[in-house]
Amino acid sequence: MKEQYTTYTAIQLAGEDTFIAWVLDGTYNREWEAWLLQNAQTRANAEQARRLVLDMMHLPTEVLSSEEQRGLWNRISTDISTSPKSLHTKPSTKIFRWITTAAAAAVLTLVIWITKKENNTSVFTQAGQQKEIQLPESSRIELNAGSKIVYNEKRFTKDRELTLTGEAFFKVHPGSRFTVNTPQGSVTVLGTSFNVIAWPDRFEVTCYTGKVKVVNQNNDQLTITPGERCKTEMGTKKLTSNSFTLATENPEWMQGKFVFENQPLKIVVEELERQYNITVKLQPGLEDLPYSGFFESGDLDEALDFITWPKHLKAEKQGNTVLIGR
Repeated sequence: MKEQYTTYTAIQLAGEDTFIAWVLDGTYNREWEAWLLQNAQTRANAEQARRLVLDMMHLPTEVLSSEEQRGLWNRISTDISTSPKSLHTKPSTKIFRWITTAAAAAVLTLVIWITKKENNTSVFTQAGQQKEIQLPESSRIELNAGSKIVYNEKRFTKDRELTLTGEAFFKVHPGSRFTVNTPQGSVTVLGTSFNVIAWPDRFEVTCYTGKVKVVNQNNDQLTITPGERCKTEMGTKKLTSNSFTLATENPEWMQGKFVFENQPLKIVVEELERQYNITVKLQPGLEDLPYSGFFESGDLDEALDFITWPKHLKAEKQGNTVLIGR
């Protein structure tokens, strides 16, 4: 989630498409819940924005009549007037004009969002599942377990833009600009192949062919070429890059091998959960233990050995739950 959301008014939040998606269908739920936990002071503001979105959801998608507009502004101004900051303050004409203009922008965003959603195609994978997708203009995607893409099928050939949550490998058909949007940043290419990891606590892009432009939430930008990988550092949130030996044409996860280099153990077990449809509980204090190694799909016991043995840890299975500790 963007840093500036902490300074947004309820109306500004209600005009953000990711916020609308969260309120109306639960998309970006983990990201917004995490943001609210980190910014508890904004919870009241977010709740007011949520009420505004739900109010605006009752709008028809056609152009509103004057009477309908007045009814909408009345509902919005009622919501605004119930906020603690405005209980004893009557807004000036200038401020009210700004409010209605901002509200109109929020309404427009919502209507556009609803219209787009009606034409959206969503493809997702369950735990332990991978799926190959061919896009309307012949680009291909391999979607990793527990991941999701959303795109507008009617406009895709023209726009070549989609949203990813999770991990996917892209083989982009040459042509106009192709954009992958994620909650952590965006990836833009022409014709190339690349891998994107976009989980709430991990944003990483690897280039296999061509050239890839990456922009993260802080608007840091990097362009990477084959054999280069960039990621957002967890602590500083800066975008950094490094080189690696390009041994294959595709990421190893497509062959059932999941490789990690100096990653926190919690990142490793999150991938294990997605691949084996299990719940892993780490002993407190192990979450940030650095891990370099790999595991493979197919045999859970073997995968647990690969993860725990190098760190002298133990794994205990209890039904569909695995406990990992010292």
